[in-house]
Amino acid sequence: MYLKCCGIDFGTTNSAISVMRKDDSPTLVSFDDNKITIPTAIFFPESNTFSPLFGRKAVASYINGEQGRFMRSLKRILGTDLMDLKTEVNEIYLNYDDIIKNFINHLKETAQSQINNTLDSVVLGRPVHFQDFAPEEDAKAESMLKKIAHSIGFKNVSFQYEPIAAAFAHESKLEDELLACVIDIGGGTSDFSIIRLGGKSRQKIDRKNDILANTGIRIGGNDFDSDLSLKSFMPHFGYKTMLKPDDYINRILPIPHQPYVMLSEWSSVNSLYTYSSQKSIKEIYTRSAEPEKVINLYETIEKELGHNLLDKIEEGKILLSSNNKHTTTLSFLSNSPTITMDIESFETAILKNTQKIVSSLDECLSLAQITRKDIELIILTGGSTEIPYIKNSILNMFPNAQISQEDKLSSVALGLSHEAIRIYR
Repeated sequence: MYLKCCGIDFGTTNSAISVMRKDDSPTLVSFDDNKITIPTAIFFPESNTFSPLFGRKAVASYINGEQGRFMRSLKRILGTDLMDLKTEVNEIYLNYDDIIKNFINHLKETAQSQINNTLDSVVLGRPVHFQDFAPEEDAKAESMLKKIAHSIGFKNVSFQYEPIAAAFAHESKLEDELLACVIDIGGGTSDFSIIRLGGKSRQKIDRKNDILANTGIRIGGNDFDSDLSLKSFMPHFGYKTMLKPDDYINRILPIPHQPYVMLSEWSSVNSLYTYSSQKSIKEIYTRSAEPEKVINLYETIEKELGHNLLDKIEEGKILLSSNNKHTTTLSFLSNSPTITMDIESFETAILKNTQKIVSSLDECLSLAQITRKDIELIILTGGSTEIPYIKNSILNMFPNAQISQEDKLSSVALGLSHEAIRIYR
């Protein structure tokens, strides 16, 4: 009933896997509570480090206070120097590639159990650029993913740009040929492709000539979380306050920004829990001119509550997509600070990153040698296209285009399985 090939969308925030039936129809694999995506999260319980939990179960165990090591946004590590290092997990040192391997293998095993067949071929989605302006790191990231895929039993491994995969998923609904711009804004990257879709193009095996241009930038939902954090949350933690002068430095200095930046980013928050980082933050608290604020930073790091905080920040970002204002209380901290955020402040916070996204999109149009008015279809995919300010900034660029925004969280995985059937059938 099912073929042995699949498509895997290993995302920064969420992941998905799609398998193919023998009638060439794609099927999304379901995870916890029959969800077709799974949070890209892993939790290693102290009680059983070698039996990690994944997705919603991982998030729930961590938030409910179970002791262990929790990690999210693993994709952002690919291509960075962290891939060459080990990290401490419950007093055991693991390679980051082994941690990612655990997660991707969970996707594969979940799919195999549902289709009652062994998967031996995969098309993996990848951003246009894992790292901006760094081709060596880009190649390193893809090589690492390929190595991981082979190590968990895939004999054949291919890659496709995520926006191209999203385009293939939408193409089955098109009768006429259209010039499309695919806009994929996920948790870690924003990727763009200009491609001819539909009509006779759909019948081609080789689609290289239909793909006019690709661009991408390492900005996504995690960066918008960070922008919101630094704008609305971190001032309650002492961000941009001052240190008291001491006997050695007879002048007032600002508190270092680095801990606040790291606390606002999913992929770096665990680095603050080391002994040296905790010691440094304790010293900042001791020397702060506004300790009533910095105590929130100190307690968050000392009790390893960074992910609890990031959950609240992400929740605020999502709620601001449909509300002009949102207030939340950080009840997991002793001071229970109340944070109020509004849509105007959020849009101001994400302005620079939104402008960079628009610039990268214009670059894609330039490479394709077309204008904004030439685009006939816009395909929106990725959760961050739900942010009204970003969505409107993009749509205002294309006055003549139809809009397609179905299956925003699963279109990449569906398109990857379409690619798999073309390559491996």
